[in-house]
Amino acid sequence: MSDGGNPRVSVGIPVYNGERFLAQAIASILSQTFRDFELIISDNASTDATEKICREYAQRDARIRYYRSDQNRGAAWNHNRVVELAQGEYFKWQCHDDYCDPTFVEKCLACLLSDPSVVLCYPLFVRVDEQGRRLGVKSSRVIGGAEPHQRHRSLIYRRDSCEEIYGITRTAVIKKTALIGSYSNSDDTFLAELILQGRFREVPEPLFYYRIHPDQSTAAYPSRADRMAWFKPSAESRFSLPFLRLFAGHISVVWHSSLALRNKVRCYRSLAGWFWYFRHWLREDIRRAKWLLLHGCVEPWLKQHAPWTRPIWRVMKSFRNRLRIPESAATKARRARLAQLDQWDLEAEGKMTADSSTHA
Repeated sequence: MSDGGNPRVSVGIPVYNGERFLAQAIASILSQTFRDFELIISDNASTDATEKICREYAQRDARIRYYRSDQNRGAAWNHNRVVELAQGEYFKWQCHDDYCDPTFVEKCLACLLSDPSVVLCYPLFVRVDEQGRRLGVKSSRVIGGAEPHQRHRSLIYRRDSCEEIYGITRTAVIKKTALIGSYSNSDDTFLAELILQGRFREVPEPLFYYRIHPDQSTAAYPSRADRMAWFKPSAESRFSLPFLRLFAGHISVVWHSSLALRNKVRCYRSLAGWFWYFRHWLREDIRRAKWLLLHGCVEPWLKQHAPWTRPIWRVMKSFRNRLRIPESAATKARRARLAQLDQWDLEAEGKMTADSSTHA
């Protein structure tokens, strides 16, 4: 135990209906070579066997603290709750469907202890399927050791799944941040706020296993607008504009940072370029808002109060389908480039497998 009787590290698992992979996630934390930790599980009113699994593990290991909400308050609230409950000097989020190598905490913590300027440490990420088969391994594209505005730029432009958020950080530092917001991609703004406060560092070993499966949030909520409800169910709005909300979050992060004015201006310049680079997200938001305004409000009202307009709406729908413009070659090329950025380094995974078999 650290001074004061509190554990050195707090690990938080926010979960909702995670019975399928939860046991493996918990077991991977309990099997860590570093033993001085607490495991906080926040159950967001699960309706499956999640509660039973958690209580069984909590009875067997005193380091586990299990909390259950009376209703589903959304992923943002649940992620932030485990931080609020943390008593350790260092903190790690653990997703209920991922798992870690037994040396994850030990090696990442050693990095933080050796360099006070580092605020977040994470390893290489291994992507696995439902059965745990390796699909690829990758290194973060974040330039964690550069100047603040350079670190910030490298983070906002990368096209990843924010796996860095599952590293180990300093509890006192993240409790000063806004944590996870109730909007899509708010884990990006959290990381942006964190990277302006200190350096990120990567342990060059594959110690974190990120699972790809049909029930994960990005599959269950495929669009960013739908994902707003995953972050906060009550925030599900007909006219939500996730991209503009995300942009506002990034602006706020820079504005409230302790950077010098010169570096803030540099970050704003990067955000202006980021806004233009991902402008197709804005077009998606505008198209959705227009569609919902017309077909979610105007059309139902007219159909109810002016039934004679129904044939007009049918003709308009038919005409709109005929005029639908196919995706241009330039747009297809752009999407292909963005998709390529999301690809994992499968070659590195093969090389790693070959190296391990050589040393065996």
